[in-house]
Amino acid sequence: MWAETLWTTFGGRCVLSTALFATGLLAWWQWPRAWTRRRQWALLLGLAITARALVWPLPVSDDVNRYLWEGRLVRHGVSPYATTADAPELAAFRDADWAGMNHKDKFTAYPPLAELIFAALGNSPWMHKLAFTLAELAVLPFLAALGGLSRFRWLALYAVNPVPVLSFAGEAHFDSLMVLATVAAVWAWERGRFAWAWALLGVAVQIKIAALFLVWPFWAQGDARSRRGLAAFAAVLILPALPFATTLPNLLRGITSFAGETSGNGFLHYLLELLFRGKAVPGILLAGLFIALVFVIGQKVRPMSRAAMLIFGAFVLCAPTVTFWYPAWGLPFATLHPCIPFWVLSALDVLYFAAWRQRELTGNWEHPWWAYWAQWTPVFLTLAVWLRRYTSAPPQLDPAPAVQPKQ
Repeated sequence: MWAETLWTTFGGRCVLSTALFATGLLAWWQWPRAWTRRRQWALLLGLAITARALVWPLPVSDDVNRYLWEGRLVRHGVSPYATTADAPELAAFRDADWAGMNHKDKFTAYPPLAELIFAALGNSPWMHKLAFTLAELAVLPFLAALGGLSRFRWLALYAVNPVPVLSFAGEAHFDSLMVLATVAAVWAWERGRFAWAWALLGVAVQIKIAALFLVWPFWAQGDARSRRGLAAFAAVLILPALPFATTLPNLLRGITSFAGETSGNGFLHYLLELLFRGKAVPGILLAGLFIALVFVIGQKVRPMSRAAMLIFGAFVLCAPTVTFWYPAWGLPFATLHPCIPFWVLSALDVLYFAAWRQRELTGNWEHPWWAYWAQWTPVFLTLAVWLRRYTSAPPQLDPAPAVQPKQ
């Protein structure tokens, strides 16, 4: 089947990804800016839906096996945080989904709301794919509202970008739910709807812990009025966690095991591993660098949409493991504040799948040295140029809020 070929071969994935990015670049270059808003919307949605229909037949990621299996545990009243998937206590639940899971020896790293969503979506991987695809498409109206008609050509570049298209409509990763919640939270914040902003940020954190990085800029850029929304944030964090309260501490064990014991495709981490001949020191150094960047960005960078883009971008640069879909967290915000390194990364992100070829050759999932350099060298070169221009433009670091709070 053609979809199987595109999914299982590095060469096929390169062709598909390149074709998608080239289409988006052509749409960006030739975008009919003189058209009415309605006609531009029709064209944008047509491009977005066509691109996702193209990759819809692709088999889902093996991560979906965990979504399905843990969702089944929840429906049976069993906490997915109670123990690891390979524990004898859960032997009665072993099935084809369990057999297809990766990292059965690790505690789950998915927050409670994500687990409840997995349970609600049922046993069909295609229902999961549909939900995550629709969530990702729902990002477009929020971005259009934030950027206005002038940003439609950048939205076209995003609409057929291979990273969100393949990650969500193709592989069915659930991160699109977090992306939607964070974009909606930023939209609410920049319109002075602070209670909604904090609540939506809570939803994002309850879906994917990575959204927790945005708590600092929400706090640092707020005032007494905006911080009253913390009550909504706390409520959204607490309520979905109640059914799992007794076993929830194991979520931290799952997060730390995935974050601290694995690495792959993180270029800075790769370079530091070569220097220090181990993972511990690189992990500590890059964690410190990331925390410092989050602190500075959260306090200095306005508006919130730009701060979110830079924080997610900093995570991608500092993380020991950078999967194909991680750049999709910040890419929507790059339509509002065009960040060339983000778009270069999205064009070259397909080299992540060089690990498939390496697995065929060696039997191990690992990223070959040439893929690191081919993917990341252009990203860091364009980042250096972009940062020089960015830091020399005072309005981009203006401490004044983009939208004044509503009275």
